[in-house]
Amino acid sequence: MATCAQCRSFFLIPEDADDFEQGKGDCVRQEQDEKGKYWLSKPIMSHTLTDTCPHYKGKN
Repeated sequence: MATCAQCRSFFLIPEDADDFEQGKGDCVRQEQDEKGKYWLSKPIMSHTLTDTCPHYKGKN
């Protein structure tokens, strides 16, 4: 099964950041609506399974 760490939208939080935790990252996606483009970001752990995530895209 795929995990969030294998997704293009997953970015690890650097060790020198205030909210650093081992395996913690941000899921960052670009969205667009009638007003324009914007970014969505949410904290997530790298080992989270992506079988229910509609936004998963492999890093190939």
